[in-house]
Amino acid sequence: MQERIKQLFSNLKWYEAAEYAAMALYVIAVPIHWRLGIWALALLILSATVKAIATRRVGNPTLPKASRLCLLVMILYYLLYLFSIHYSNSPLGGFAVLGKKLPIILIPIFFLFSNHGYVRRKHVTVLNLLLAAVLTIRFCIMLAQAILDLMAGEVLNQVIHAHFDPMHYNYLALYIATAIILLFFEAMRYWNKPKWKKWRWLLVADMVVMVQYILILGSRSGLLTMIMVVATLAGYLILLKQYKMGTIMALSFVLFLGLNHLITPDLFSRAESTIEKMENGEDGDVRQEIWKCGLDLVEDHEVLGYGNEGYRVELYREYIEHDLTKSFKEKHNFHNQYLESLVATGAIGLIVFLIMVIIPAILALTRKYWNPVMVVFTILYASWLFFEEGFSRQMGLLFICWWYCALLTFAKHYPSPKVSLPLTHKRKAIKGKEIHS
Repeated sequence: MQERIKQLFSNLKWYEAAEYAAMALYVIAVPIHWRLGIWALALLILSATVKAIATRRVGNPTLPKASRLCLLVMILYYLLYLFSIHYSNSPLGGFAVLGKKLPIILIPIFFLFSNHGYVRRKHVTVLNLLLAAVLTIRFCIMLAQAILDLMAGEVLNQVIHAHFDPMHYNYLALYIATAIILLFFEAMRYWNKPKWKKWRWLLVADMVVMVQYILILGSRSGLLTMIMVVATLAGYLILLKQYKMGTIMALSFVLFLGLNHLITPDLFSRAESTIEKMENGEDGDVRQEIWKCGLDLVEDHEVLGYGNEGYRVELYREYIEHDLTKSFKEKHNFHNQYLESLVATGAIGLIVFLIMVIIPAILALTRKYWNPVMVVFTILYASWLFFEEGFSRQMGLLFICWWYCALLTFAKHYPSPKVSLPLTHKRKAIKGKEIHS
Protein backbone atom coordinates (compact mmCIF):
# COMPACT_ATOMS: atom_id res chain seq x y z
CA MET A 1 0.00 0.00 0.00
CA GLN A 2 2.80 2.43 0.90
CA GLU A 3 4.49 1.65 -2.40
CA ARG A 4 1.28 2.41 -4.31
CA ILE A 5 0.82 5.71 -2.47
CA LYS A 6 4.43 6.62 -3.20
CA GLN A 7 3.94 5.78 -6.88
CA LEU A 8 0.75 7.84 -6.95
CA PHE A 9 2.51 10.94 -5.66
CA SER A 10 5.54 10.44 -7.90
CA ASN A 11 3.56 9.92 -11.12
CA LEU A 12 3.83 13.06 -13.22
CA LYS A 13 0.62 12.27 -15.10
CA TRP A 14 -1.45 12.91 -11.99
CA TYR A 15 0.01 16.39 -11.58
CA GLU A 16 -0.43 17.17 -15.26
CA ALA A 17 -4.03 15.94 -15.13
CA ALA A 18 -4.71 18.14 -12.09
CA GLU A 19 -3.22 21.17 -13.81
CA TYR A 20 -5.18 20.58 -16.99
CA ALA A 21 -8.37 20.13 -14.94
CA ALA A 22 -7.65 23.50 -13.30
CA MET A 23 -7.22 25.07 -16.75
CA ALA A 24 -10.54 23.60 -17.89
CA LEU A 25 -12.21 24.85 -14.72
CA TYR A 26 -10.82 28.32 -15.36
CA VAL A 27 -12.20 28.40 -18.92
CA ILE A 28 -15.61 27.31 -17.62
CA ALA A 29 -15.69 29.63 -14.60
CA VAL A 30 -14.90 33.03 -16.13
CA PRO A 31 -17.86 33.17 -18.60
CA ILE A 32 -20.23 32.07 -15.82
CA HIS A 33 -19.13 34.61 -13.23
CA TRP A 34 -15.80 36.41 -12.98
CA ARG A 35 -15.54 35.85 -9.20
CA LEU A 36 -15.54 32.11 -9.86
CA GLY A 37 -12.67 32.81 -12.24
CA ILE A 38 -10.60 34.18 -9.35
CA TRP A 39 -11.00 30.93 -7.42
CA ALA A 40 -10.23 28.94 -10.56
CA LEU A 41 -7.07 31.01 -11.06
CA ALA A 42 -6.03 30.28 -7.48
CA LEU A 43 -6.46 26.54 -8.11
CA LEU A 44 -4.53 26.89 -11.35
CA ILE A 45 -1.56 28.52 -9.61
CA LEU A 46 -1.74 25.97 -6.77
CA SER A 47 -1.76 22.97 -9.11
CA ALA A 48 1.17 24.38 -11.10
CA THR A 49 3.13 25.05 -7.89
CA VAL A 50 2.54 21.51 -6.61
CA LYS A 51 3.65 20.12 -9.98
CA ALA A 52 6.82 22.23 -9.90
CA ILE A 53 7.64 21.04 -6.35
CA ALA A 54 6.96 17.40 -7.23
CA THR A 55 9.00 17.43 -10.44
CA ARG A 56 11.60 19.94 -9.20
CA ARG A 57 11.36 21.62 -12.56
CA VAL A 58 10.44 25.26 -13.06
CA GLY A 59 10.07 26.78 -16.49
CA ASN A 60 8.34 26.02 -19.76
CA PRO A 61 10.93 24.80 -22.30
CA THR A 62 8.22 24.31 -24.94
CA LEU A 63 7.61 28.08 -25.03
CA PRO A 64 9.35 29.86 -27.96
CA LYS A 65 11.63 32.77 -27.08
CA ALA A 66 9.42 35.31 -28.84
CA SER A 67 6.35 34.15 -26.91
CA ARG A 68 8.35 34.29 -23.69
CA LEU A 69 9.28 37.91 -24.40
CA CYS A 70 5.62 38.79 -25.04
CA LEU A 71 4.68 37.36 -21.64
CA LEU A 72 7.50 39.32 -20.01
CA VAL A 73 6.13 42.51 -21.58
CA MET A 74 2.84 41.80 -19.77
CA ILE A 75 4.73 41.62 -16.50
CA LEU A 76 6.57 44.86 -17.36
CA TYR A 77 3.22 46.57 -17.99
CA TYR A 78 2.09 45.59 -14.49
CA LEU A 79 5.38 46.76 -12.96
CA LEU A 80 4.90 50.19 -14.56
CA TYR A 81 1.68 50.59 -12.58
CA LEU A 82 3.55 49.50 -9.47
CA PHE A 83 6.32 52.06 -10.12
CA SER A 84 3.80 54.83 -10.82
CA ILE A 85 2.54 54.65 -7.22
CA HIS A 86 5.80 56.44 -6.33
CA TYR A 87 4.45 59.71 -7.78
CA SER A 88 0.71 59.04 -7.56
CA ASN A 89 -1.53 61.37 -5.56
CA SER A 90 -3.43 58.31 -4.31
CA PRO A 91 -0.92 55.61 -3.27
CA LEU A 92 -3.46 53.63 -1.22
CA GLY A 93 -5.90 53.63 -4.10
CA GLY A 94 -3.02 52.64 -6.38
CA PHE A 95 -2.26 49.55 -4.32
CA ALA A 96 -5.95 48.61 -4.40
CA VAL A 97 -5.89 48.86 -8.21
CA LEU A 98 -2.77 46.68 -8.32
CA GLY A 99 -4.75 44.01 -6.51
CA LYS A 100 -7.44 44.18 -9.19
CA LYS A 101 -4.81 43.95 -11.93
CA LEU A 102 -3.07 40.88 -10.48
CA PRO A 103 -4.16 38.58 -13.38
CA ILE A 104 -1.88 40.64 -15.66
CA ILE A 105 1.11 39.24 -13.82
CA LEU A 106 -0.19 35.92 -12.41
CA ILE A 107 -1.40 34.39 -15.69
CA PRO A 108 1.81 35.03 -17.70
CA ILE A 109 3.87 33.74 -14.75
CA PHE A 110 1.83 30.52 -14.85
CA PHE A 111 2.52 30.03 -18.55
CA LEU A 112 6.20 30.95 -18.14
CA PHE A 113 6.98 28.60 -15.26
CA SER A 114 4.70 25.62 -15.84
CA ASN A 115 5.82 23.03 -18.39
CA HIS A 116 3.00 22.47 -20.88
CA GLY A 117 4.80 19.89 -22.97
CA TYR A 118 2.04 17.40 -22.21
CA VAL A 119 -0.62 19.55 -23.91
CA ARG A 120 -1.76 18.13 -27.25
CA ARG A 121 -4.11 19.42 -29.93
CA LYS A 122 -7.01 17.51 -28.39
CA HIS A 123 -6.48 19.36 -25.09
CA VAL A 124 -6.58 22.73 -26.83
CA THR A 125 -9.71 21.70 -28.74
CA VAL A 126 -11.47 20.76 -25.50
CA LEU A 127 -10.61 24.13 -23.93
CA ASN A 128 -11.95 25.96 -26.99
CA LEU A 129 -15.17 23.95 -27.11
CA LEU A 130 -15.66 24.35 -23.35
CA LEU A 131 -15.89 28.13 -23.78
CA ALA A 132 -18.42 27.74 -26.61
CA ALA A 133 -20.40 25.12 -24.65
CA VAL A 134 -20.67 27.28 -21.52
CA LEU A 135 -21.82 30.31 -23.51
CA THR A 136 -24.31 28.19 -25.49
CA ILE A 137 -25.82 26.79 -22.29
CA ARG A 138 -25.96 30.31 -20.86
CA PHE A 139 -27.77 31.52 -24.01
CA CYS A 140 -30.33 28.67 -23.81
CA ILE A 141 -31.07 29.44 -20.16
CA MET A 142 -31.48 33.16 -20.82
CA LEU A 143 -33.62 32.49 -23.90
CA ALA A 144 -35.93 30.22 -21.90
CA GLN A 145 -36.24 32.92 -19.23
CA ALA A 146 -36.97 35.56 -21.89
CA ILE A 147 -39.73 33.41 -23.42
CA LEU A 148 -41.29 32.97 -19.97
CA ASP A 149 -41.12 36.74 -19.43
CA LEU A 150 -42.84 37.37 -22.77
CA MET A 151 -45.53 34.82 -21.94
CA ALA A 152 -46.05 36.61 -18.64
CA GLY A 153 -46.89 39.79 -20.54
CA GLU A 154 -43.62 41.76 -20.44
CA VAL A 155 -42.83 44.12 -23.31
CA LEU A 156 -40.23 42.95 -25.83
CA ASN A 157 -38.03 46.01 -25.22
CA GLN A 158 -37.78 45.09 -21.56
CA VAL A 159 -36.72 41.55 -22.37
CA ILE A 160 -34.01 42.14 -24.99
CA HIS A 161 -30.77 44.12 -24.79
CA ALA A 162 -29.15 44.33 -21.35
CA HIS A 163 -32.19 42.78 -19.67
CA PHE A 164 -31.62 39.54 -21.55
CA ASP A 165 -28.54 38.64 -19.52
CA PRO A 166 -27.46 40.12 -16.15
CA MET A 167 -23.75 40.09 -17.04
CA HIS A 168 -22.23 43.36 -18.31
CA TYR A 169 -23.21 43.04 -21.97
CA ASN A 170 -20.08 44.63 -23.45
CA TYR A 171 -17.83 42.14 -21.65
CA LEU A 172 -20.13 39.25 -22.44
CA ALA A 173 -20.02 40.26 -26.11
CA LEU A 174 -16.22 39.96 -25.96
CA TYR A 175 -16.51 36.41 -24.62
CA ILE A 176 -19.02 35.46 -27.31
CA ALA A 177 -16.97 36.95 -30.16
CA THR A 178 -13.94 34.98 -28.94
CA ALA A 179 -16.05 31.81 -28.99
CA ILE A 180 -16.99 32.60 -32.61
CA ILE A 181 -13.28 32.80 -33.53
CA LEU A 182 -12.43 29.53 -31.80
CA LEU A 183 -15.44 27.73 -33.30
CA PHE A 184 -14.48 28.94 -36.77
CA PHE A 185 -10.96 27.53 -36.59
CA GLU A 186 -12.17 24.26 -35.06
CA ALA A 187 -14.67 23.91 -37.92
CA MET A 188 -11.90 24.69 -40.41
CA ARG A 189 -9.80 21.92 -38.90
CA TYR A 190 -12.53 19.29 -39.23
CA TRP A 191 -14.03 20.50 -42.52
CA ASN A 192 -12.40 17.99 -44.86
CA LYS A 193 -12.26 15.06 -42.46
CA PRO A 194 -14.97 12.50 -43.35
CA LYS A 195 -15.15 11.30 -39.77
CA TRP A 196 -16.14 14.77 -38.50
CA LYS A 197 -18.30 16.04 -41.36
CA LYS A 198 -21.48 15.79 -39.28
CA TRP A 199 -19.95 17.66 -36.37
CA ARG A 200 -18.67 20.55 -38.46
CA TRP A 201 -22.23 21.71 -39.12
CA LEU A 202 -22.92 21.64 -35.39
CA LEU A 203 -20.00 24.03 -34.93
CA VAL A 204 -21.36 26.29 -37.69
CA ALA A 205 -24.81 26.24 -36.08
CA ASP A 206 -23.26 27.23 -32.76
CA MET A 207 -21.52 30.15 -34.47
CA VAL A 208 -24.93 31.34 -35.69
CA VAL A 209 -26.26 31.07 -32.12
CA MET A 210 -23.32 33.16 -30.87
CA VAL A 211 -24.02 35.86 -33.47
CA GLN A 212 -27.67 35.96 -32.40
CA TYR A 213 -26.57 36.18 -28.77
CA ILE A 214 -24.59 39.38 -29.43
CA LEU A 215 -27.48 40.89 -31.38
CA ILE A 216 -29.92 40.28 -28.53
CA LEU A 217 -27.54 41.83 -26.00
CA GLY A 218 -27.60 45.09 -27.95
CA SER A 219 -23.96 45.90 -27.26
CA ARG A 220 -22.81 48.52 -29.75
CA SER A 221 -19.13 47.75 -29.24
CA GLY A 222 -20.00 44.04 -29.39
CA LEU A 223 -21.85 44.50 -32.70
CA LEU A 224 -19.01 46.51 -34.23
CA THR A 225 -16.25 44.13 -33.11
CA MET A 226 -18.32 41.11 -34.22
CA ILE A 227 -18.65 42.62 -37.72
CA MET A 228 -14.87 43.16 -37.78
CA VAL A 229 -14.24 39.57 -36.67
CA VAL A 230 -16.58 38.00 -39.25
CA ALA A 231 -15.15 40.22 -42.00
CA THR A 232 -11.62 39.15 -41.00
CA LEU A 233 -12.57 35.45 -40.99
CA ALA A 234 -14.24 35.75 -44.39
CA GLY A 235 -11.16 37.56 -45.68
CA TYR A 236 -8.97 34.79 -44.28
CA LEU A 237 -10.91 32.22 -46.31
CA ILE A 238 -10.47 34.33 -49.44
CA LEU A 239 -6.72 34.59 -48.77
CA LEU A 240 -6.67 30.80 -48.65
CA LYS A 241 -8.25 30.91 -52.12
CA GLN A 242 -11.44 29.49 -50.64
CA TYR A 243 -13.40 32.08 -52.60
CA LYS A 244 -16.68 30.22 -52.53
CA MET A 245 -16.64 29.60 -48.77
CA GLY A 246 -15.49 33.14 -48.00
CA THR A 247 -18.19 34.69 -50.16
CA ILE A 248 -20.90 32.42 -48.75
CA MET A 249 -19.83 33.25 -45.20
CA ALA A 250 -19.88 37.02 -45.83
CA LEU A 251 -23.21 36.99 -47.67
CA SER A 252 -24.81 34.67 -45.08
CA PHE A 253 -23.74 37.02 -42.29
CA VAL A 254 -25.14 40.08 -44.08
CA LEU A 255 -28.37 38.21 -44.84
CA PHE A 256 -28.66 37.09 -41.21
CA LEU A 257 -28.24 40.68 -39.98
CA GLY A 258 -30.79 41.86 -42.53
CA LEU A 259 -33.38 39.28 -41.46
CA ASN A 260 -32.85 40.21 -37.82
CA HIS A 261 -33.31 43.89 -38.63
CA LEU A 262 -36.47 43.11 -40.60
CA ILE A 263 -38.05 40.84 -37.98
CA THR A 264 -36.81 42.47 -34.76
CA PRO A 265 -35.63 46.05 -35.55
CA ASP A 266 -35.46 46.79 -31.81
CA LEU A 267 -32.22 44.79 -31.65
CA PHE A 268 -30.49 47.54 -33.62
CA SER A 269 -32.15 50.54 -31.96
CA ARG A 270 -29.14 51.52 -29.81
CA ALA A 271 -26.70 51.35 -32.73
CA GLU A 272 -29.07 53.27 -35.03
CA SER A 273 -29.61 55.95 -32.38
CA THR A 274 -25.84 56.46 -32.10
CA ILE A 275 -25.44 56.72 -35.89
CA GLU A 276 -28.33 59.21 -36.10
CA LYS A 277 -26.76 61.43 -33.45
CA MET A 278 -23.42 61.41 -35.24
CA GLU A 279 -25.11 62.32 -38.55
CA ASN A 280 -26.72 65.30 -36.79
CA GLY A 281 -23.35 66.48 -35.54
CA GLU A 282 -24.00 65.39 -31.96
CA ASP A 283 -21.85 63.20 -29.75
CA GLY A 284 -23.00 59.66 -30.44
CA ASP A 285 -22.08 58.48 -26.96
CA VAL A 286 -21.01 59.87 -23.60
CA ARG A 287 -17.68 58.13 -24.17
CA GLN A 288 -16.69 60.88 -26.60
CA GLU A 289 -17.09 63.54 -23.89
CA ILE A 290 -15.22 61.37 -21.40
CA TRP A 291 -12.36 60.93 -23.88
CA LYS A 292 -12.16 64.71 -24.30
CA CYS A 293 -11.78 65.03 -20.53
CA GLY A 294 -9.00 62.46 -20.55
CA LEU A 295 -7.13 64.15 -23.38
CA ASP A 296 -7.29 67.44 -21.48
CA LEU A 297 -5.55 65.72 -18.56
CA VAL A 298 -2.75 64.35 -20.74
CA GLU A 299 -1.47 67.82 -21.65
CA ASP A 300 0.27 68.29 -18.29
CA HIS A 301 1.60 64.76 -17.73
CA GLU A 302 2.66 63.38 -21.11
CA VAL A 303 5.68 61.24 -20.19
CA LEU A 304 4.93 59.44 -16.89
CA GLY A 305 1.26 60.23 -16.40
CA TYR A 306 -0.50 60.93 -13.12
CA GLY A 307 0.41 57.62 -11.54
CA ASN A 308 -1.74 54.64 -10.75
CA GLU A 309 -5.15 55.94 -9.58
CA GLY A 310 -3.66 59.43 -9.18
CA TYR A 311 -5.73 60.96 -11.96
CA ARG A 312 -9.17 60.25 -10.46
CA VAL A 313 -9.67 63.59 -8.66
CA GLU A 314 -8.62 65.56 -11.73
CA LEU A 315 -10.86 63.45 -13.98
CA TYR A 316 -13.91 64.07 -11.81
CA ARG A 317 -13.18 67.81 -11.90
CA GLU A 318 -13.16 67.58 -15.69
CA TYR A 319 -16.54 65.85 -15.56
CA ILE A 320 -17.98 68.78 -13.60
CA GLU A 321 -16.46 71.34 -16.01
CA HIS A 322 -17.93 69.48 -19.00
CA ASP A 323 -21.37 69.11 -17.32
CA LEU A 324 -21.10 65.32 -17.23
CA THR A 325 -23.27 65.00 -14.14
CA LYS A 326 -24.10 61.33 -14.60
CA SER A 327 -20.47 60.40 -15.22
CA PHE A 328 -19.46 62.30 -12.07
CA LYS A 329 -22.15 60.70 -9.89
CA GLU A 330 -21.48 57.18 -11.16
CA LYS A 331 -17.68 57.69 -11.21
CA HIS A 332 -17.33 56.47 -14.79
CA ASN A 333 -13.92 55.35 -16.00
CA PHE A 334 -12.43 56.31 -19.37
CA HIS A 335 -14.11 53.47 -21.30
CA ASN A 336 -10.86 53.31 -23.29
CA GLN A 337 -7.91 51.25 -22.12
CA TYR A 338 -5.41 53.09 -24.31
CA LEU A 339 -6.41 56.44 -22.81
CA GLU A 340 -6.33 55.03 -19.27
CA SER A 341 -2.80 53.69 -19.82
CA LEU A 342 -1.71 57.06 -21.24
CA VAL A 343 -3.16 59.10 -18.37
CA ALA A 344 -1.99 56.70 -15.62
CA THR A 345 1.50 55.78 -16.87
CA GLY A 346 2.17 58.32 -19.59
CA ALA A 347 3.60 57.78 -23.06
CA ILE A 348 5.99 55.14 -21.68
CA GLY A 349 3.15 53.02 -20.36
CA LEU A 350 1.12 53.43 -23.55
CA ILE A 351 4.08 52.33 -25.69
CA VAL A 352 4.60 49.22 -23.54
CA PHE A 353 0.88 48.49 -23.74
CA LEU A 354 0.85 48.83 -27.54
CA ILE A 355 3.88 46.52 -27.79
CA MET A 356 2.05 43.97 -25.65
CA VAL A 357 -1.02 44.17 -27.89
CA ILE A 358 0.55 44.34 -31.36
CA ILE A 359 3.75 42.25 -31.27
CA PRO A 360 2.06 38.82 -30.83
CA ALA A 361 -0.12 39.49 -33.90
CA ILE A 362 2.93 40.56 -35.94
CA LEU A 363 4.79 37.41 -34.88
CA ALA A 364 1.73 35.32 -35.70
CA LEU A 365 1.97 36.51 -39.31
CA THR A 366 5.55 35.25 -39.73
CA ARG A 367 6.48 31.82 -41.04
CA LYS A 368 8.06 30.67 -37.80
CA TYR A 369 5.19 31.65 -35.49
CA TRP A 370 2.26 31.39 -37.91
CA ASN A 371 -0.96 31.54 -35.88
CA PRO A 372 -4.05 33.06 -37.57
CA VAL A 373 -6.15 32.58 -34.42
CA MET A 374 -3.91 34.99 -32.52
CA VAL A 375 -4.22 37.56 -35.30
CA VAL A 376 -8.03 37.55 -35.30
CA PHE A 377 -8.18 37.52 -31.49
CA THR A 378 -5.85 40.55 -31.39
CA ILE A 379 -8.10 42.40 -33.86
CA LEU A 380 -11.04 41.59 -31.60
CA TYR A 381 -9.74 42.60 -28.19
CA ALA A 382 -7.56 45.48 -29.44
CA SER A 383 -10.62 47.12 -31.03
CA TRP A 384 -12.83 46.19 -28.04
CA LEU A 385 -10.39 47.90 -25.65
CA PHE A 386 -10.98 51.12 -27.57
CA PHE A 387 -14.51 51.17 -26.12
CA GLU A 388 -13.88 49.63 -22.69
CA GLU A 389 -11.32 50.05 -19.94
CA GLY A 390 -11.05 46.27 -19.90
CA PHE A 391 -7.76 46.03 -17.98
CA SER A 392 -9.26 47.90 -15.03
CA ARG A 393 -11.97 45.32 -14.37
CA GLN A 394 -11.27 41.70 -13.51
CA MET A 395 -14.06 40.40 -15.73
CA GLY A 396 -12.00 41.76 -18.62
CA LEU A 397 -8.56 40.90 -17.27
CA LEU A 398 -9.35 37.30 -16.35
CA PHE A 399 -10.61 36.63 -19.86
CA ILE A 400 -8.23 38.60 -22.09
CA CYS A 401 -5.05 37.66 -20.23
CA TRP A 402 -5.94 33.96 -20.30
CA TRP A 403 -6.63 33.72 -24.03
CA TYR A 404 -3.74 36.06 -24.86
CA CYS A 405 -1.30 33.78 -23.00
CA ALA A 406 -2.97 30.52 -24.04
CA LEU A 407 -2.91 31.38 -27.76
CA LEU A 408 0.75 32.36 -27.45
CA THR A 409 1.68 29.20 -25.56
CA PHE A 410 -0.37 26.76 -27.62
CA ALA A 411 0.38 28.41 -30.99
CA LYS A 412 1.94 25.25 -32.39
CA HIS A 413 -1.47 23.56 -32.10
CA TYR A 414 -2.99 26.06 -34.53
CA PRO A 415 -1.41 25.25 -37.89
CA SER A 416 -3.11 26.86 -40.84
CA PRO A 417 -4.42 24.65 -43.66
CA LYS A 418 -1.68 23.27 -45.91
CA VAL A 419 -2.59 25.54 -48.78
CA SER A 420 -1.90 28.63 -46.68
CA LEU A 421 1.16 27.61 -44.70
CA PRO A 422 4.32 29.36 -45.83
CA LEU A 423 6.95 26.90 -47.00
CA THR A 424 9.23 26.12 -44.08
CA HIS A 425 12.67 24.60 -44.65
CA LYS A 426 11.32 21.17 -43.82
CA ARG A 427 8.39 21.46 -46.26
CA LYS A 428 10.71 22.84 -48.94
CA ALA A 429 12.92 19.78 -48.53
CA ILE A 430 9.92 17.47 -48.78
CA LYS A 431 8.63 19.30 -51.85
CA GLY A 432 12.09 19.08 -53.41
CA LYS A 433 12.16 15.30 -52.90
CA GLU A 434 8.72 14.99 -54.45
CA ILE A 435 9.88 16.93 -57.51
CA HIS A 436 13.01 14.79 -57.92
CA SER A 437 11.06 11.59 -57.49
